[in-house]
Order: sequence, then structure tokens, then C-alpha cells
Amino acid sequence: MPLNVTIFSDFVCPFCFVGSGIIDRLRRDFDLRDTWVPHELHPETPPQGRPLDDLVDRFDLDQVIMTCNQRGEPYGIHFARAERLYNSRLALEAAEFARDAGRYHDFHGRMFRAGFSDGRDIGDLEVVLDVAARTGLDTGPLKAALADHRFAARVADGSRQAKEAGVTALPTFIVEGQPRITGAVDEAVLRRAFEAALKTA
Repeated sequence: MPLNVTIFSDFVCPFCFVGSGIIDRLRRDFDLRDTWVPHELHPETPPQGRPLDDLVDRFDLDQVIMTCNQRGEPYGIHFARAERLYNSRLALEAAEFARDAGRYHDFHGRMFRAGFSDGRDIGDLEVVLDVAARTGLDTGPLKAALADHRFAARVADGSRQAKEAGVTALPTFIVEGQPRITGAVDEAVLRRAFEAALKTA
């Protein structure tokens, strides 16, 4: 029986990127059915994004990036110097298109890398479409879906689910039958939760 894991996440959450690497690694040892639920962390961000220096002290920000690089290194994850907070709405909607096309995990990883490793503006339509093309998605239908916000309700529903579940930080991992796991946790924490879930299944 697959182990069901629900993960609330956003493309502007650096520890969600690290969490994706951990889940990819654990997928080698566990039969996982991991469902990533979109939860827009900063819906107030303007479409063009905003400078991170307006929001966070530069020293604190650089410390977070250093920590993320240390945590991400075992999974081949690299963070560039962060300059802007991007608007993630288009990327989240495009991820739902990718989910329906059976390409979610590939798109998911590539979008994280675009924003955090390559420093690209994931709120820009052309960047989203380029990531989609590299994933093998048909960008014509995707562009139409993003233009009419066909997946906006699904993204909003993810945030509604997060609120109802009492999610207060990202990423949040919900493993069936286990206490929820929140934030930048070590791989060992998730591994223990998965093993415990299998014993009680």
C-alpha cells in the first residue's frame, strides 16, 4: 500500500524547495503518494514582485540562504543570492495544469530551481512558459489557461485547505496517522514518521 503524504507548499518558500529534495530522496526507499497542495504564502506580493531588502534585513536573509544551501547540498539543491520576493500565483496555477497533464513532479522541481537556483522571476509569464516547455508541457493550452485563470480556484482551494488544517508555516507535511511535521526538518524526522505510519497501517 502506498504511503499517503500531503505537503502544503509554495514556490517562494525556500524550505519547501529543500523539502522537495528530501521527498525525492525518500521516494527511493518508500512507496510514496506525495500530494503537494498549493498555499500562496504571500498573496499580497505585486505581480512584478518586490525587493527582499524591503522586507527582511540583508544579514538575516543571507543567513537563511546559507542555511538553505547547507540543507540543500545533499540533494543537489543550490540557492543563489536572493534579491526579490516573486509573486507565485502564475507558477502555482501552472503547476495545477502540469498536475492534470501528469507532469507535476518534473515541473515542480524545475520551477523551484528557476526561482531559487537561477534567480528567475517566476511571476513572469514568459518564465513560467519556458519552465513548462522544458518540462515537456504544451505551452499553447497552458498560456490560455493562465490567461483566463482556469486554475485559480484550485490554488485558492489549497489555501482554504491549509487554513482549515491549521497550517501556520511552510512546508507542512501531513503523514497519515502521524502528528504533522512543520518547517525545515531533517530527512531523519520524515523517515521516522514514514516508518511509524507503515507500522500502524
